[in-house]
Amino acid sequence: MSSSSPPPLMMLLLINGFSPTELAASLGKLKSETKNLGTHNQRELYWKAYGDIQKDLNKYSDKSIDDGKLYGLVKHYRSMERDTDSEPRTEFEEFTKHQLALVQTPRVFMGRHIRLLVDDEGEVGTGKEFFMPWFGQDAENAYKDITEGEEAISIDSERGVFVSTRIKRKNCAGPPSKDQIKSMEALQKYIAELKADAPLQSIAWNSHTPPKVTTFNVILTGIWQNTITHHLPPSIAYTNTTSMHEVYDLFETRRNEEHIQEAELLITKMLTEIAKSHDSSAEHSVHTGSMKDLACARRNALLKKVYISSERKKFIEHAKEDGGFETVVIEPRHGSHVGAFEEYGGVVFETFYKLDLGIYG
Repeated sequence: MSSSSPPPLMMLLLINGFSPTELAASLGKLKSETKNLGTHNQRELYWKAYGDIQKDLNKYSDKSIDDGKLYGLVKHYRSMERDTDSEPRTEFEEFTKHQLALVQTPRVFMGRHIRLLVDDEGEVGTGKEFFMPWFGQDAENAYKDITEGEEAISIDSERGVFVSTRIKRKNCAGPPSKDQIKSMEALQKYIAELKADAPLQSIAWNSHTPPKVTTFNVILTGIWQNTITHHLPPSIAYTNTTSMHEVYDLFETRRNEEHIQEAELLITKMLTEIAKSHDSSAEHSVHTGSMKDLACARRNALLKKVYISSERKKFIEHAKEDGGFETVVIEPRHGSHVGAFEEYGGVVFETFYKLDLGIYG
């Protein structure tokens, strides 16, 4: 890794009510639990990270405010390569009032919670303080899930209605009664009545944004009658699991398929425009394949929306920094499963109006 390359996210901590001293004691315990983590060199780097985090967090703690307790996300960046020149760093993102309320809502954040047993004064913790750790690629995935994960809507025949990502979950309503859903028509009526805040609740990180029912985000889970599960329309999926990860895997697969369909409809639109003009170099509102053309549209503020393969990582990173247009990242299909999206280079984008990008150089 070159010295100019920023180090990756090595560790993510979600902290709810720990002072730096209290966190240090718990990180010491966590350090002892990572004695078998990776190679010896990797373990040494993790142990150095624990020490750096403990020192770095002191500057974010104010004893005059809530006894110096911290509420926020800790991101520690460090290369796993010993010979790199990149500098490790720690960032602290303090919770907003909205985020703190979400974190402190019982049973929303799922996963390992490390509790505060004894505070700085030697008193037993209230039981409400906790932190959650993630490491390596899991840290990157967790940060993305927490801050921008799109919600799935699941309806369990015995547990009720949930909105969830891989890490966050909220129970929005009890299960429908057995007499309430006896037919496909009754199920579709029930789903049509699931509205934002009535009962679907927000678990969004940056604002109060309850999810809405779409053509791909509703999933039945648990045990349902065959008369229902064998006759589901494409807009409703079913899995007999209640695992959050498996439910979300299914949601992501369905969302990806939906985005591919949208991208391929745009390709069809482009081909129709070309057929009408009898000239592939004429002005169009849909463009495909060329990263050069995509960069040109972005550079000249012509880009409205882009569907792009997840393999185009550099552009995706720039898109997050720039904003100003919608970016839909698609997991490409491979082998015998490829279709028009992949055949046209894994890049499909719309401009605000019909134009010939060739004139922009």
